[in-house]
Amino acid sequence: MPRISWKVNLAALWFSQLMVLAGFGALIPFIPLFIKNELGVSDPGQLALAVSSFNFFGTLAYAIFCPVWGVLSDRFGVKPMLLRGTFLTAVLFPLMAYSTSVFWLVFIRFLSAGCAGTTAASQAMVARNTPDEYQGFAQGVLSTAIWGGSMLGLVVGGLMIHYFNYNAAFWFCGVLYILGGVAVLFTRDISVRNIPVKHNNSGTLWERIFPKFTKAVWAMLWLFMLMGLVRSFEVGYIALKVEELTGKDSAPLWTGLVSAAVCGAAIISGVFSGYLADHCRPVKILVPVMLFSAAAMVMQGMADNLWIFAIGRVLLYLAAGGLQPLLQKILSSITPARKRGSVFGFASSGSSVGNMTAAVLSGFAMTFFGISGVFYIGGALFVIGLPLCIHGIMLATRPFVFHRARH
Repeated sequence: MPRISWKVNLAALWFSQLMVLAGFGALIPFIPLFIKNELGVSDPGQLALAVSSFNFFGTLAYAIFCPVWGVLSDRFGVKPMLLRGTFLTAVLFPLMAYSTSVFWLVFIRFLSAGCAGTTAASQAMVARNTPDEYQGFAQGVLSTAIWGGSMLGLVVGGLMIHYFNYNAAFWFCGVLYILGGVAVLFTRDISVRNIPVKHNNSGTLWERIFPKFTKAVWAMLWLFMLMGLVRSFEVGYIALKVEELTGKDSAPLWTGLVSAAVCGAAIISGVFSGYLADHCRPVKILVPVMLFSAAAMVMQGMADNLWIFAIGRVLLYLAAGGLQPLLQKILSSITPARKRGSVFGFASSGSSVGNMTAAVLSGFAMTFFGISGVFYIGGALFVIGLPLCIHGIMLATRPFVFHRARH
């Protein structure tokens, strides 16, 4: 079989993630409206609980199973994990359309999230198969598929719900996941043939489940958890904020259009930040990004019309959209190639734990301070999290820089 270059793999994974995130974007952002308008949960307190539960248990399943899939990908290759995630999710997501209560909706979401993990697996395959000098660029390019797919899904999902119904969006999601799985068939995990993997069949159960990562890696995993909290705090309430500004009938359409513009901004940010990550010190990128993001969050909370809110969302992701490629570049740099599947799986779990925490805290914020209060508190978290992020990055990169200097 001919050797497949890292560029071909990157292109195939780019298309796969474009389809997967398009399917995800056509459905998940509209779930709060689905719960409110289709399942009949209209009381603000019960609605906040339902939305928080949906987000919490989805990210809980993701956090539990991502390390498992990551460890298996190091042993058997990333490609089987990607095929499992895309095709199983393609079956499970449309089933949510037939939920008769919040319980069944959350239950199916838990199952689908447990089977997923394709984004983390794609990032791991790119990290394992891309030369070190192109890591930031490759992760930045992959992030354009993540945001571009979300943009495509949000537009089409919003239009489907507006002109047809929610069922159309659920089935559209499943079809796109199938297309994403087909694209994976054209990839090849180059490194799985060339990198010796040491299987740990001895030691305690804890040592088998949690590999012996360096302090630098653990610092980055904690940082992924913190960023998962900060960057997802307000996400579950975007559609409800848009509904507050535009009304019930047009909320799905405008939620999709605004979110699509946001994803366009994140694509620009991801490519630019990926380039900077290969050429600049991480802290020089992090500080202005976090402060600008805090200001954009406050702007959204203060918005009294859709245009101001939309501008605030776009500005937020012009800045914060590049945070993920930056963290992935650092994590890849301090991790041996043969362990990147496991490490990226744990990083996704860290992000998921942050997302779960955000789901719970944002639910309380909405209950006590209203929808706008969610955005104000989200902005404050960017400011509070800045010194912690700086400390984590310096702790993670210092030993790596020292190691490079010695050689």
